[in-house]
Amino acid sequence: MRYQLDFLIFLFQERLPPTDSRLRPDQRHLENGEYEKANAEKQRLERRQRMSRKLQEHGWKPRWFQKEGENGSFRYGGGYWEAREQGNWDGCPNIFGEFNEDLVESSEGP
Repeated sequence: MRYQLDFLIFLFQERLPPTDSRLRPDQRHLENGEYEKANAEKQRLERRQRMSRKLQEHGWKPRWFQKEGENGSFRYGGGYWEAREQGNWDGCPNIFGEFNEDLVESSEGP
């Protein structure tokens, strides 16, 4: 079963956005039996998610969705399927990469 999933990811990787959870580095380590590396990577990703959440509180907007009203739900605004078809993920954040903690602190102000 794992071979099938890995093969599917390999076949479609160019069509997957860099934010796809199947590309998580901690999952790769876990699948390879590298438990300590998987745990360290998972902790790093969780720390990065907390920092990203702080940035989102200061005006970040989703790329393919628009909010309806002040407390409304989000609706799809288009663009994802076109980007996927073209394999063009320019502007899509690398959520699994390194993150500059100074960026969060500077966005919070004095």
